[in-house]
Amino acid sequence: MYGRIVLVIIMKKDYLKKYNYLFFSIIILFIVHLPILLKNLLSADILLNNGFYNGYSWEVSLGRFGLYALGLFKSFLSFKEIEFFISIILISIIIYLLIELFEIKGILNRIITALIICVHPVISATLLFHYCSVGYLIAFLFGILSFYYYLKKDKVIIPLILIIISLSMYQAYLSVVVTVFIIYQIKLLLDNKFDYKKSLKYLVIIISGLLLYFIIMKISLFVLNIPSSSYSGANEVGLSLIGYLPRRIIDSYALFYSFYFGNSIMKNTYIHNNIINILFFILLFISLVSNIYNSKSSNRDKIITIILVLLLPIFLNSIIFVIPEAKLQLLMSSSYLLVYILFFSLKETNKSYIFVLIIFGLLIHNYIIQDNCSYISLEKTFNKHNTIINKGIEKYLENPNYSFAVVGNYKNKKDYYSKMNYGFISDMGLFWEEYNLRKLGLERFISNYYDLDINYVSKEEYDSIPILDEYIYVHNNIIVLNI
Repeated sequence: MYGRIVLVIIMKKDYLKKYNYLFFSIIILFIVHLPILLKNLLSADILLNNGFYNGYSWEVSLGRFGLYALGLFKSFLSFKEIEFFISIILISIIIYLLIELFEIKGILNRIITALIICVHPVISATLLFHYCSVGYLIAFLFGILSFYYYLKKDKVIIPLILIIISLSMYQAYLSVVVTVFIIYQIKLLLDNKFDYKKSLKYLVIIISGLLLYFIIMKISLFVLNIPSSSYSGANEVGLSLIGYLPRRIIDSYALFYSFYFGNSIMKNTYIHNNIINILFFILLFISLVSNIYNSKSSNRDKIITIILVLLLPIFLNSIIFVIPEAKLQLLMSSSYLLVYILFFSLKETNKSYIFVLIIFGLLIHNYIIQDNCSYISLEKTFNKHNTIINKGIEKYLENPNYSFAVVGNYKNKKDYYSKMNYGFISDMGLFWEEYNLRKLGLERFISNYYDLDINYVSKEEYDSIPILDEYIYVHNNIIVLNI
């Protein structure tokens, strides 16, 4: 009897030890990103799709038929609390799989790996889009799980299906599928375990999955009678790719530079991440050189390793080679998280632990600041807009014949948080600048928060409205909101 109790306790301890990084990740994700639950964090997209998301015809037109299937499963409802908890569990499983797949050794390496992914702005941006965050993270998870399953089982069909599902949620995760595969090949080459046949077989699986995805995408458009969208060149997917190739190769290196050292994808210079990233890449370069030099692999394999490393920006941005007009933004940058996995999967990293701790400590610190500044920026935007709209409602209740219009693009440039956030949606207003989307956004906002149906001006009236240096004013029976 007592022996069984002791055995159960030991088994539970082993269980907890095996999955401790999964639980650790859930706790960190919950603490760092808790403002998503506690604050009113709205942007244009989130405003239009808050609570109930029925825009799946748009998603299908972009080739994301998997999101439509997920929407059916959820009855098109989107509750941020439920989406948040499911999302952080999915992220934790992703972190666990990456640590296991790349055999990252050492408790400190594993802790830093989990932390840097948990607090990264890519994760924050994904969680903010709660109406489809679960779908995006399923795409991320299945992209990794496809290769993980292939390595463990050496099967074809399930990895193929997982890739198709991943792409059907968000094509941008093609970059994750490709980058996981390439980084693992680098690891095998350095460990002198590279298997050309097995690697070529999975490369064929990736290509086959991509082709089958395109076929199913076209079928879904036909069956649902939805035209392909021209957004980001989605209607040109798979066509004339050869003509785009040279330009896209150059673009991939430019995007790599922008992600780590510029401000167009994520703000770096305001918080000095560009300098910290330089130090990180110096450390990565030293580790790669050391690993290549000490590797027992053949000279041919070492040369292949060097080539794959030099081509890494192309693999990280694989999606831009498939969708001609795709423009990388934070939500599409999950593959960049795998660069840290490459670093910690290398064997020769233990000699410079003090530098590893300093560099990653600074990055983790800065990313937490950027995440929280982004949340504060979004909340301040909501509060400001809500205050102005509330005053507009007061005027509207005095005279229900008034119409509404949103003009201008007011930004508080003295706001410290707006400089320290990671950009992306936290720098946008609550409403888009395009007329129809602003109209839809204001109508949705007032309907959700005030339970009122309002009149919005016609396009002709809108174009004739003067923009004054005031937050709210009345012009020709139009309540003008300058936000």
